[in-house]
Amino acid sequence: MFKNLKDADMDLLSEGVLTVLEKLGMTCQNKEILTVLEDRGAYVDYETWNARFPQKMIRQFVEEIKKEDKDTWEKEIQKSEHRQTLLSGYVPYVKEAGEFKAPHVPFMFHPLGTFYLDEETGEKRKGNKKDFIRMTKLGDVLHPEHGVGHSLNLSDVPSQVEPLEAAMLLLEYAHNPRGVYVEDLRQIDYLREIEDIMGINDPYWHWLANISFAAPLKLGKDISERFLYMLKSGNYPAKIYTMAISGVNMPVTTAGSIVLSAAEVIALWFSARAVNPKVPLTGMILSGVLNMKTGQVNYWTFDTLIRRLSICEFVRKWTGVAISPGIGEYTPAKHPGFYTTLEKAYLAMTIAAFTGHHPEMGIGHLESGLTLSPVQLLLDREFTAGLRYLEPPVINEETIGLETIMEIGFGIERNYLDTEHTLKNFRSCLWEPKIFDISGWDSESEANNLKKASGEIARLIEEYKKPEVDPEKIEKTRKVIERAKKELLPG
Repeated sequence: MFKNLKDADMDLLSEGVLTVLEKLGMTCQNKEILTVLEDRGAYVDYETWNARFPQKMIRQFVEEIKKEDKDTWEKEIQKSEHRQTLLSGYVPYVKEAGEFKAPHVPFMFHPLGTFYLDEETGEKRKGNKKDFIRMTKLGDVLHPEHGVGHSLNLSDVPSQVEPLEAAMLLLEYAHNPRGVYVEDLRQIDYLREIEDIMGINDPYWHWLANISFAAPLKLGKDISERFLYMLKSGNYPAKIYTMAISGVNMPVTTAGSIVLSAAEVIALWFSARAVNPKVPLTGMILSGVLNMKTGQVNYWTFDTLIRRLSICEFVRKWTGVAISPGIGEYTPAKHPGFYTTLEKAYLAMTIAAFTGHHPEMGIGHLESGLTLSPVQLLLDREFTAGLRYLEPPVINEETIGLETIMEIGFGIERNYLDTEHTLKNFRSCLWEPKIFDISGWDSESEANNLKKASGEIARLIEEYKKPEVDPEKIEKTRKVIERAKKELLPG
């Protein structure tokens, strides 16, 4: 694995983090969290919602979590959804001399696109119920073993009840509905009621998003309440992230970005352990940089990656906790195609070179996660499935085929194409994608790729059959949603 930081760098950076936490601290608009922090030794000002952390206290905390057995964390996390959810922040504790392991093929758990790119017309539009149903049908046939979750934001329903409406659609159209993404705690009681009606016993059916400061170091009322709920539930690790922008809400330099981002990570983890002393710790760095010429934010360029990779390296060396520098997903490509897939692969494989772990990639996103494309989803999945050919090869007498090598000899009269050994092994040993043309990119092959992907989408949706759901349960669920509208919507 490539390394960025020297021992001398670690000393300077850790002193910087300790100074920020002691002198500046964090803002947290939640009295319960502030109270437990004060009990642990933090300096708390309830009027300004400020908590500051003495250096000795943070040094002790860092030493404590560094000594903890991370295998127990991994066992707990791997019982749940977190290890196969792109944005959970979970990353395995890869050893230095590890072997390549392909990531699992992505599926529609909660990709949550704001826009939908219609593969038939090329129109980009805000996510809505009709397109949500189409994505649900596609996922239902494409990966039935994983089920389908919250694929699109619904612009045609009020945000206060959007997850409830999404839940209703999943229950009607998915054989294995995987639940919805929740940001407002007020929605959870209604979702639990729906889960009881439908006989769903899954603590992650109402899925809580990762927690982040509004950088720098500000935790608002709603997000701190969700953080508290997450920690008390016992179902989640303390999964946090930062999406700060270098040059805007964190320093423009890599060194300054490391210090401020690591301070945010440590402040949230310390708060988490103050509330729940046994909660595992995870995290994800999704920071970007500002293009000073255009004002555009980049999440995948070299200057972005050096910050994210260095933050993760620093945190792991200092605390012993592995966190993710991101996924192979948030690239700026605006159109579906093989180039977009390779853009994501470049991001993922660069991360793998610096971490020893190939991150997940490919849930059909375009425009740094803003838009969801069914065509791109198929291309991403096919490419990711091909990564298994990079795993260590099977070496045994059968795969060596020594008898065949002797039989062909110098290849004067025969070659390997007409041997039983080739016939028996070529399907398992050669990558033969259904959609991609791997003979080389050109505009014609790209057009053919898109055409084949669109045809495959049409075929899969044609294959879809709607599940039979108890109409009485559906009616009860509708009544819950109607009551939520009356109670949650203004006026």
